[in-house]
Amino acid sequence: MKSYIIIAIVLLSGLLNVHGQEQASPATAVMSLSEIIDKALEQNPSVQIMHNRKRQAGNNHTTQPFLPTVGGTARYNKSSSDTRRVFQDNEQEFPNTSSENVNAGVSLSWTLFDGLGMFATYKRSALSLSVSEVETRRVVENLVVDLSHTYYRIVAQQHRVEAAMQLMDLSRERFRIITEQVNIGTASGMDLQQARLDLNADSSHLVRQKELLQNAYININQLINQPLRQSGFVGDTILLGAALVEDDLVLMAEENNASLVSNDLGIAITREELKLAQARRFPTVNFVTGYTYSRAESPASVMQFSESNGYNYGLEASLNIFNGFEVNRAVKNSRIEIENRQLTYDETRLMVMGELHSLYNTYLNNLMMVDFEKQNVEVARANLDLALERYELGVLSGLGFREFQLGYINAVDRSLDALYQSKVLELSLLVLSGQMNEFMTRIR
Repeated sequence: MKSYIIIAIVLLSGLLNVHGQEQASPATAVMSLSEIIDKALEQNPSVQIMHNRKRQAGNNHTTQPFLPTVGGTARYNKSSSDTRRVFQDNEQEFPNTSSENVNAGVSLSWTLFDGLGMFATYKRSALSLSVSEVETRRVVENLVVDLSHTYYRIVAQQHRVEAAMQLMDLSRERFRIITEQVNIGTASGMDLQQARLDLNADSSHLVRQKELLQNAYININQLINQPLRQSGFVGDTILLGAALVEDDLVLMAEENNASLVSNDLGIAITREELKLAQARRFPTVNFVTGYTYSRAESPASVMQFSESNGYNYGLEASLNIFNGFEVNRAVKNSRIEIENRQLTYDETRLMVMGELHSLYNTYLNNLMMVDFEKQNVEVARANLDLALERYELGVLSGLGFREFQLGYINAVDRSLDALYQSKVLELSLLVLSGQMNEFMTRIR
């Protein structure tokens, strides 16, 4: 009767009811995946580094190409010397004579025309900022994917630990029953030894499952950048969203996939570099102006003192007439680079679409497996119930009961794996197609 009660508890515990609430330590609050992602985005070093690089790109995107350049110079010089001057019969000596010179000025140069190179430079910096934003987004997406995979792996692993504990409880009860049967002479010592072996195997299995669970927690703590020994903050729920449509994923990936967007921006940047190379064929026209002040004092000189100040302005133009065809080489190389960038885009697109179709096929297969693996668990559960009754009546051997026991646990494991794979594939497809808003909706 006692063993029947134990197996009833096992069957009613709902190993596949991953929507239940797992008991966590009182000191640790259970966090949803979205909460964990928010925390990781604040604390993960890789994300912080990319945010800093984006700030640097933002600092580099300014109106500097359109602004004038202003410079200033100042100089003060004082000297002391003995001077002797002879003019025909007249001789003059100036011992220990001091001379002073003061020069100062401010100049401004403003480029009025440079073959539209300033516009290309400004647009290139804007595109570089966009590339930095996309690269930051790509790092965030990779982090989010890793977090979701690890989070749901922990959810599934927590249920595997529960299943391993219940498997060991069943084996312990079986060992108790066979011990009593040996004592009254209705079972052999060999049956008792086999029950002991199975109990020891189940104990080792439980230790292994707990180890995998703790390692998974260490992994997610690394991603969050928090103390590695924290645990018990992951819930026990895996909810599948509405089935994804492959054609919709392809359309969204064409527009929003981070790798494709980054490659497209790379093509645009190379086109601006081509414009910069072509701008060197045109003259550069600058407006220049300045103000200067000069004062000189020399008692030993014919002109003992002079002082001047004033401003100047005008236009200056420069044109490269010949530099060994350097401009032509730069233009040709820029056009080749545009072609290379386009080829890289096409290659990346092919890889993204290949990955998307492959993941989607696996996703559909796992969705089907979720349904019939759940049915397999229900059948295995009913068979285990009947097997226990037969085992208690002495109709079923210990080895036979062990097969039903392992069949049920294996069915539970396959069902958990199908559910886990379906969820992580669902989220991976959303990230691959650039649908982060939908991603966050499905994990809340």
